[in-house]
Amino acid sequence: MSSSFCDSDCQTNGCKRKVHSYEARYVWTITDFNVHETKGVRLDSPPFSSVKNNQIKWCLELRPNGNTDAKDSVSLYIYLSKLSSLEKNKKIFAQTTLLVLDSVNDKKIEKSLEIKEYPHPDIDNSGWGYSEFIKKDENFRNKLLSNNTLTICCEVKFSDMRCFCDSGIELPECDLSENFAALIKDHTFTDVVLSVNGKEYPVHKAVLAARSPVFYAMFKHSTKENELNRVDIEDVDEAVVEEMLIYIYTGKCEVPDALAEELFVAADKYDLGRLKIMCVQKLIEGLSVENATNVVILADMHHHEDLKREAIKFMVTNFAKVLNTVGWKNMLLSNPQLVTEVCQVVSLQL
Repeated sequence: MSSSFCDSDCQTNGCKRKVHSYEARYVWTITDFNVHETKGVRLDSPPFSSVKNNQIKWCLELRPNGNTDAKDSVSLYIYLSKLSSLEKNKKIFAQTTLLVLDSVNDKKIEKSLEIKEYPHPDIDNSGWGYSEFIKKDENFRNKLLSNNTLTICCEVKFSDMRCFCDSGIELPECDLSENFAALIKDHTFTDVVLSVNGKEYPVHKAVLAARSPVFYAMFKHSTKENELNRVDIEDVDEAVVEEMLIYIYTGKCEVPDALAEELFVAADKYDLGRLKIMCVQKLIEGLSVENATNVVILADMHHHEDLKREAIKFMVTNFAKVLNTVGWKNMLLSNPQLVTEVCQVVSLQL
């Protein structure tokens, strides 16, 4: 029997509904706030999405002088900036928390406002938020507007619902990722071993080659690894390799905070583009006064301009604190060129 997709408001007896849930988080740092106030123009954040669903993209809109009826406030809205043609046939529900941070380093929540669950309207009229998100009073100027920089964190938990009509036979959910996850522990049909610090991981050439251009080239040609069916990995720890294998086999990875830097390096080494972006997102979210210099150096070594830019921006915002860290002192000795780049950006802010 066949199935066909229908409108999300379908009320027929054969209508089935499937719901998938996602989370997206974005930290928006707005520098030179007083300049934007003077200009009086609205600001739009870059689009952001869930790692699990990049077909639904969100965006923040900030009006530094509020709306016509709220000129003494900052207005803030979230809206859908992009839907694929497939996603437009779905109904989307979201619960959003908008936070103003009084310090990116301490991540203390000064104000939290929550948008209740809602269905999305047409893409051209898809904004929700507050015309009086936060009052521009003395507390705002002295505490929230640190170094003339406003930092906003947006957390979106959203679901999509799609209806379909059929003749009684429901198509099961695809369990491909679960099947492949089982292959990591079930060593049936393995044909190559990854050796890491004496620990061996029996894996499959075809899977590794399909996911990584580096492994593809390694197993396609007459390399030592291909002939011996063994790959010795000396520069990556076991825990990192295990997380990398989970990603290779399933496309999923939680990216533990403690492993974000090492996993970023491994993803770069084996050309795992999506995993690399996951690590970049985790590293940006976890930027602190203590680790910012390490992240800048890491981004520079691996030529990731987005990560480097965000890390430098964080350092500039917290420059007085960064100057007192061991990381900055080490960077003065080992990476004077990076120090110059950071100082140049600082000078532009003066």
